[in-house]
Amino acid sequence: MTTVVKDKVAEYLEASLGKPVDLAPLPDDTPLNTLGMDSLLTISVLVTLLEDAGVDLGEHADSLVTPSTLGDLYAIAERFLGAPEEPEEQTVAAADPGGSREQSAQLAHYQAKLAYDTDSADLRDALESGQDLVVVDGRSSEAYAAEHIAGAISIPHRSISQESLAGLSKASLYVAYCDGIGCNASTKTAIKLATAGFRVKELIGGLDWWKRDGYPTEGHAAGQGHAHQVHHAACGCAG
Repeated sequence: MTTVVKDKVAEYLEASLGKPVDLAPLPDDTPLNTLGMDSLLTISVLVTLLEDAGVDLGEHADSLVTPSTLGDLYAIAERFLGAPEEPEEQTVAAADPGGSREQSAQLAHYQAKLAYDTDSADLRDALESGQDLVVVDGRSSEAYAAEHIAGAISIPHRSISQESLAGLSKASLYVAYCDGIGCNASTKTAIKLATAGFRVKELIGGLDWWKRDGYPTEGHAAGQGHAHQVHHAACGCAG
């Protein structure tokens, strides 16, 4: 592994984490999460690296498999920032170009889902482990008052603006949610937060699935059943 490649990887990690990173004393099998890299940050670093190297992400989606250690990230960096593509890989791709493209597109699709979506179990684990994230309820204030995920903050998506977000840190990961699969307030919230420069994930199943999994909620109607049975306040997904 060349020093140039290691220095380049350090630059990407420092840019992502917003602080200096000394990789020199760390072995290649060091897990990236011990450096503060969650899956979203890791994929962001990977995509940036590939784009800087001029890699066609559609043709090389196999490289989007999320690295879990420094060694994994070094290997990808050396492959694309170092020597040109190996001839044997070109031969394999040429043997079945249609199948390779389809498989690459499918893999990229699933990787993107994990990068931008989370479920209630993973969110609960992240909260219990103390990860730097903020749960955002994008529904109306009335729906939030009736019941919301414990600890979540209320930011109705229709009220989102640069001014209303001014007090929020962009260092945190924001997880947007709404009532459930029949409500798209979480998607609208995620779009507006991402447009404003925040890192965002969307909670699959929303408040409804969070409750189905038995996780805590707050509000004057908390503990009275599934989200769609609890209150009659407009969820605020329209508009």
